[in-house]
Amino acid sequence: MNKMKNLLGQDYNAFINSFEDKNHKAVRRNTLKIDGASFESIIDYLEGNVPWCEDSYYISDYQRPGKDLYYHCGLFYIQEPSASLPVELLNPKPGDMVLDLCAAPGGKTTQIGAKMANKGFLVANDVNYKRLLSLKRNIQLFGLSNTIVTNEQPSSLKRQFSGFFDKILIDAPCSGEGMFRRDDRTKNKYEGYEPNKFTDLQKMILNDASDLLKPGGTMVYSTCTFSLEENEEIIEWFLTQNHHFKTIPAHNLEKIRNHVSFGFNGFGDAIRIWPHIHKGEGHFAVRLEKEISGHVNAMTCDADMDSSISKASESAVLDFFKEIGLQTDNLIGNLHLEREKVILYSSVAVTNLNCIYKGLEVGYFRNGRFLPSQALAMMVDLKACKTVNFSATDINAVKYLKGESIYLEGQKGWVLVTIDGYPVGWGKLVDGLMKNHYLKEWRLM
Repeated sequence: MNKMKNLLGQDYNAFINSFEDKNHKAVRRNTLKIDGASFESIIDYLEGNVPWCEDSYYISDYQRPGKDLYYHCGLFYIQEPSASLPVELLNPKPGDMVLDLCAAPGGKTTQIGAKMANKGFLVANDVNYKRLLSLKRNIQLFGLSNTIVTNEQPSSLKRQFSGFFDKILIDAPCSGEGMFRRDDRTKNKYEGYEPNKFTDLQKMILNDASDLLKPGGTMVYSTCTFSLEENEEIIEWFLTQNHHFKTIPAHNLEKIRNHVSFGFNGFGDAIRIWPHIHKGEGHFAVRLEKEISGHVNAMTCDADMDSSISKASESAVLDFFKEIGLQTDNLIGNLHLEREKVILYSSVAVTNLNCIYKGLEVGYFRNGRFLPSQALAMMVDLKACKTVNFSATDINAVKYLKGESIYLEGQKGWVLVTIDGYPVGWGKLVDGLMKNHYLKEWRLM
């Protein structure tokens, strides 16, 4: 802590005392599914915008947004306020090629994907396989259709994606000092860390990411720790090793200048959030730009056709879409079958990589019958879709999310179940009963 005393000076006591305060909580709106005015009208526990992210809202510490039925509609993500900063600096746009290099559990991936509006190509990678299930779920819950999930070391991604991405987010593994107020386990682990436990890894990740970025591209390096060694000193080291990079100011700097702090050691382009000054647990983020020169890898190849779906299977999928009232134009010729899963591949083929989610999982075949997926339910266009709608105050909405069948009259066949018009899953009407096809792993307990 002597290092923090030297760094903060007279602010040190206020910094230490802040860890006795309650942590700040926020939810971030899914811009793919709901506009700001509608969101603010149906979520009655919002307490004002997070200043560096207009889609993020503070909520009271006692709120339990995970129990909100709208959470299960994918209308928001529960995210610590300062964690929304790095993606705001990255500023992804529709049509970009983007890599979230350390993506699980998916908070920043879903933020990136929403900003991309399902246009372009997003790779969400993480080295920890166990954490990929939550990453995949959040991608599906948010309705992202342009996203794949890989389980690779950063260096391995260069086999296919060298010089490919427009933008890269590196939310680097770190000592996690910004988590202390939220998690005593992180504080206890911190005491046993060696000084270079994370810095060597951070340097390696940054160097690998620099090779994955195309000339003229930008990447954001971020941590949830406060130390110079894992922040400014890492960036200083990187820039001395990579002269074709420079730091650049945040694109929205003027809007947030009075709500954040800035880096030390001459890194005025870097942004810091301190728990004793700002309403967030703490973060460091800096934007880096690669100079425009050299080769750009313009990889837009078609997917591997060896897994193309048979005509009979494709017809079964298209028949379902016609039954439910959805458009099929973008499906014809783009569906692929991997074992029992029907996948709508992205336009970028992924080969020789451990890819656990290759694109929108449209559904799967069981005993020769096509069944629609949870992922499809969370992203469909409702304009012409056959639906059954429950109010959020209707007990049937909760029953559905618990996996119960519901007595309901209606035309026999598949229906999209919605809560106040927002999709949550599939049901199938048979003889006055709606059989529940909500994904078992997602069900309320």
